[in-house]
Amino acid sequence: MAKGVFPEDHPLFAGVLDMACNQVLWDFLADSNLVVAAGFDPVELINPWALAVPVLHVDTTPNVDQIYPSGCELVGDVSASLDWLADGWRGEPRWSERDVAAHRDRLRTAYYAGRVAGHLNPTDVIDVVRTNAPPETVVTCDVGSHKLLVGQGWQARRPRSVLMSNGLSAMGLGLPGAIAAQMTLGEVPVVALIGDGGFAMAATELRLAVARQLRLAVVVFVDGSLNRIELKQRALGYPSTATRLDDIDLVALAGSMGCDGVRVTSVAELEKAAAGLAGLTRPLLIEARIDPAQYEAQF
Repeated sequence: MAKGVFPEDHPLFAGVLDMACNQVLWDFLADSNLVVAAGFDPVELINPWALAVPVLHVDTTPNVDQIYPSGCELVGDVSASLDWLADGWRGEPRWSERDVAAHRDRLRTAYYAGRVAGHLNPTDVIDVVRTNAPPETVVTCDVGSHKLLVGQGWQARRPRSVLMSNGLSAMGLGLPGAIAAQMTLGEVPVVALIGDGGFAMAATELRLAVARQLRLAVVVFVDGSLNRIELKQRALGYPSTATRLDDIDLVALAGSMGCDGVRVTSVAELEKAAAGLAGLTRPLLIEARIDPAQYEAQF
């Protein structure tokens, strides 16, 4: 989704397409005069392209997929093409910073919808970890309902600071991806945000993190379910089939492999656990026991 290419703390940043609250984004784009699709890979789309707005395709390859219609194309170097377009622009912005701020307020309201007071919600986990992680942190994210919230809610300030599995969205990336990121980047802090299903697929890689003396943090969203699939089954009127996960003591598992581990069930407990993210001496696993009700409300 090119998160971080455009800094998400910029007043004209409008959100991430086809993550959580995607209808708010589509409604916003529907009011535009022109969509410039700059290096946009259609494989990132979850929903079919439904805009009637004209599209300018800017990429190194032609728009042969036609996932979205584009009456005009600029094929070549994306950066140079955008510079050329900007140099030739003589109009006025379609939206003011105030307009975008009002849109972001709507997006924020939708993002936090469905939280249960007094419980540990998925967005609580994202907010607390983002607040306590150093600004230069690289985050990896596994596949699941939590990914859609991370994709929208984790504020990226620079390119390549958010790594997740999109397109075919294969599970199991989160932990190996975090290990690879820290081995590659050295001193840059790395946090993995993983559902309990994705973590189960690669949990023993924690031993590799210990052997390599890495200092990454692994945050596991525990709800005992392959929630994304369970919600899809429910939406189709099917019973929940092969989506429930037996409970595992992840703190004990982490300890058995030489990692620090802590279980949290509230925002206060998570804040205490996350307070030391900047000073880890070995891998830390945070078992975050979340209430999945927000997933049900959102998706």
